[in-house]
Amino acid sequence: MSNIKCNAKERIILNYETFRSTLTAYPETMLGTMFEERNKSLLHPINGNEYYIDRNGRLFYCILQFYRTGRIPSADQVKCSIPITQEELDAELDYFMIPRPKRLLSKKCTNNKQTAQLSLRSRTIAAELDDLVTSLKTAINRAIIYFQKRFIMSKGVGFNITLEISFYASDRMQPSITVLPTIIGKSPVPLIAEVINKPAFGTRAYVLLNGFGDKIGEHLEESYPGLCWDLNWFEYYNDSGSLDSKYRVRIQICDDFDYEEIIKNCCLSATSLKYSYY
Repeated sequence: MSNIKCNAKERIILNYETFRSTLTAYPETMLGTMFEERNKSLLHPINGNEYYIDRNGRLFYCILQFYRTGRIPSADQVKCSIPITQEELDAELDYFMIPRPKRLLSKKCTNNKQTAQLSLRSRTIAAELDDLVTSLKTAINRAIIYFQKRFIMSKGVGFNITLEISFYASDRMQPSITVLPTIIGKSPVPLIAEVINKPAFGTRAYVLLNGFGDKIGEHLEESYPGLCWDLNWFEYYNDSGSLDSKYRVRIQICDDFDYEEIIKNCCLSATSLKYSYY
């Protein structure tokens, strides 16, 4: 167990103000991962505790409500004060990796064949798919956070990250991870390996990718604007000379920004000073 102590009362400003402990109470979400103690060295706050996230500010109220109450307000509940649509809210929930509330089935529907309970096998596969997708999202978030400083410093360029993970059919082989670009002496691979290199995880991922790889890719591309998913199957000879196979997942994350457009849309756009004469 780690001896590192987390300052749960440390104040964090995201245009809104909250406590670190409020966010890390949900470690599987994007902000929960971002503000884990282990990732603190990767963050680059402004003025000590201010963080910039390029998302819709008015919608962030609903996101923060989840962290504070554990409940997600619907668009209908907040539309009087915040003019949003359910589609906009769903997009933010996907971006911040916040689980959707499960809708309870009406008693009237319990006898309907279409709402029949899933078999044990189907429930198991569904749970493993959730675990795989959540792990991939956590790996993507950790890669993005790692390159955050480079993204801000690359004036007018943005970032282009390639995360490549190979999942092997053999349970003797742990997934192999590559992240580009590389920085001499530093690498986000250990942070990602903590998520991916779980016992028997690679073999389960191989089987799930075989059956659901395209759907997983579609989901991630919808959840992360600018993400490109590429899945390929390979055969190779292992160390013993036997023929083996693997699935290689290549995730490319591109997020460019226009330096001049940013200037035009913030307080720095003023080009002249106005004077008042008395």
